[in-house]
Amino acid sequence: MKRLLCLILLLISLPVLASAETLVTSFYPVWILTLNLTDGIEGLDVVNMAEPTTGCLHDYTLQNSDMVTLSKADALLVNGAGMESFLPVVTGAYPDLPVIDATDGLPFIGESDIVEIGEAEEGEAVNSHLWLDPQRAAGMAANLAEGLVKLLPDREQQILDNLEKFSERLKALDETVREETAGIDRKVIIFHEALPYFAEACGLTPAAIVNKEPEDSLPTAQLVTVTKLIRSEEKMPLILKSAEEDPSVNTLVNETGIPVCELDPMTSGPDNPPLDYYEAIMMQNVQTLLNAIAQ
Repeated sequence: MKRLLCLILLLISLPVLASAETLVTSFYPVWILTLNLTDGIEGLDVVNMAEPTTGCLHDYTLQNSDMVTLSKADALLVNGAGMESFLPVVTGAYPDLPVIDATDGLPFIGESDIVEIGEAEEGEAVNSHLWLDPQRAAGMAANLAEGLVKLLPDREQQILDNLEKFSERLKALDETVREETAGIDRKVIIFHEALPYFAEACGLTPAAIVNKEPEDSLPTAQLVTVTKLIRSEEKMPLILKSAEEDPSVNTLVNETGIPVCELDPMTSGPDNPPLDYYEAIMMQNVQTLLNAIAQ
């Protein structure tokens, strides 16, 4: 009896370890932002649901492993604005799971006189790829932080401190991007849904936005339309695209000699990115753009 009493007293005297809160992010850009907001906060486990090589989630199908991950989640952090078309499945399976929307209330690229070729992603009323504009990325971070504070009020000060530091870095990045690209007089033809936001951040004027997957070939009529558009410009435009092989771009290059600038849309990346990964890739993209224009 005395030994049992001693054991009970020992257990009572041990510090109580709080169970870790599990935050699940939908895909890479949201993961990068969330890692910065939760840096140094003990007891938080940030898990990215989609593999780092997945890319955008337009056609993403939930895996059994995703549902297992979500069953252990204390919150799901999403891009929003139609990016996660599978979200009704998640909320149906886990109706009590808090969902934090990164783009809620933020300004999207609106309708304009820009020529759009092809159909936008089904189910998306707006272009939801806001993260390639540092100003909008800062807004996304603020939305995520607000949701995290509501979820974890005991960590409010740490989250807000991280948000302040991250916001200052994003503001400095935005100023640098705009300074480096000021005065560029070149129209662009965009072949990736995320790149209109990058173009806007750099002050570039899109001559056209082509909505399609890289592996898909443009129908002949649309290819002719883009070719005519390129040849109608007084100064040769520049194609902005991702590194994925695109047969339509290859055809346009062969037909018109239009230069191509391959940028990183930041929809995928390394398994263990540094906290400044967002800034590093954005500045890499700016340098790639400047190099392409200088040729």
